[in-house]
Amino acid sequence: MRQTEEERIRIRELLDRDVIMTLLTIFGIIAVIVGAIVYFFFTYTIPFGKVAVIIDPMAKSMSQPIIGPTWGFKAPWAYIIQDDTGVQAVDMFSEPPRDYPAVSALTRDGVQIDVDITIRYKIIPDKFDVLVKNYPTLNYEEDFIVANARQVVREVISNFTMTDILEQRTVIARAIEDKLSAVIKRDPVVAQCIDLLGVNVRNIKLPDSIIQAINDKIASQQKAIKAEYDRQATIIQANATAQALIIQTQGQAQAMLELAKAQSESIKLIANATAGVPREVVAYFFQLEIMKQLAQSKATIIYTTSGQMTPLIQIPQQAQQNG
Repeated sequence: MRQTEEERIRIRELLDRDVIMTLLTIFGIIAVIVGAIVYFFFTYTIPFGKVAVIIDPMAKSMSQPIIGPTWGFKAPWAYIIQDDTGVQAVDMFSEPPRDYPAVSALTRDGVQIDVDITIRYKIIPDKFDVLVKNYPTLNYEEDFIVANARQVVREVISNFTMTDILEQRTVIARAIEDKLSAVIKRDPVVAQCIDLLGVNVRNIKLPDSIIQAINDKIASQQKAIKAEYDRQATIIQANATAQALIIQTQGQAQAMLELAKAQSESIKLIANATAGVPREVVAYFFQLEIMKQLAQSKATIIYTTSGQMTPLIQIPQQAQQNG
């Protein structure tokens, strides 16, 4: 009977310990839940590169701009609106990736083109509350910047012809940037909240028919240039050939002159050595040259003379032997 009482006491102690552990567990879970509720509903965190305001709909109030990184407490029903403080870029392109479509505009001579532009800007953090008051959904980019950029691009393009646009892209980009900057400065809200950093004209897309015409013109110009090059090359080659022929002819003439001088000297020497008449020596000389050339051609030669001709070189008559 005594052991049974000890067992009961031990069981009671174990039960009390289990109850305590269960209660501690429940209290821990409740503490975690409360902590999570407090964290999610009573605190806020603003990361680096962000600016935010806290909106209290019950009090109908808005906090001053809060620049991250930071954290703090707020009412559980209040909510946060935040935006980037860094440089933001709006791409308005004909092809993806893009934020908005390109700007379609008419030139002064009635050609429809598509202009790809990039707008760079940043918000002024200290004036973020003013921006939120006027653009609660932060739609200032689409409703103001993009909308006015389209209007500005169309107005600027309308002052230039298609040829001017192709040749003066830098001038056009500067005109668009200056005009859009002026529009922003005239707006009482955006002027104090947005800082325009620049507008870049990325591409100007012409109609396919215009591009084909330009390509055809370039091809024609290239053909004309090639034809002119070929003509000049032909002239240069002809001049070189003519010059070479002149030099060759002059060389041949000089050679013939030298040959004639040599032949003249040879004839004089033969005439002096044989005591012959120079005129007859010349005749014999050329007869021999002709015979030499005919002999080289391996032709049959029959040589006849008329009348009596005194030989250039007297050959002595040999006495006949044995009668």
